[in-house]
Amino acid sequence: MRSYKQFCGVAKALDVVGERWTLLLVRELMLGPRRYTDLLQALPGLTTNLLAARLKHLDDAGIIERRTLAPPAATQVYALTEMGRELESVVLALGAFGARYLTEPGDDTTNLRWAMVSMRRRWHGEGPGTLVFRSPERAFTVVLGDSLTVEDGEARDPDVRVEAEEHVLLAGVARGHDLPFTGDATIYDRWRQGLFS
Repeated sequence: MRSYKQFCGVAKALDVVGERWTLLLVRELMLGPRRYTDLLQALPGLTTNLLAARLKHLDDAGIIERRTLAPPAATQVYALTEMGRELESVVLALGAFGARYLTEPGDDTTNLRWAMVSMRRRWHGEGPGTLVFRSPERAFTVVLGDSLTVEDGEARDPDVRVEAEEHVLLAGVARGHDLPFTGDATIYDRWRQGLFS
């Protein structure tokens, strides 16, 4: 990795996380650990050699760590360390800055996971409440409070369950379109108001 060779916190931070793809890898890990193949699939255009190099660099810098999931999965995943979690506010701030340039996706790749990350920065509501968003491909748990948390996977007994095709969920999460749901309408409305009002 190249260095700016400047005695400045901004320059040193960019020495560590300023290379292409690096902060997008942090974004991918913000909702929980991911396998190497998950990361490669989530970032079209990123080559396997470059992914390996970025992961090694982030691991060496103490931003991510390798873990092995408990059996029966027993597979290796990458996760943010405590220091890596400090970058979440940076990623969310970049998302807020970049959102002004978003119009329509066109031929850009879309991903429900990215919309879930953006919910964290857009949240201005309150809790309590737990929602599960499920498409045929994946599920996320959203917990409402003074801040909003989003995690991979499905909570056992959510207050609200939203199930639809991924493009429908994406339209609801990103643009505020109505979504089909079951459960507590008050909590569903609280979620919508906290994002879109």
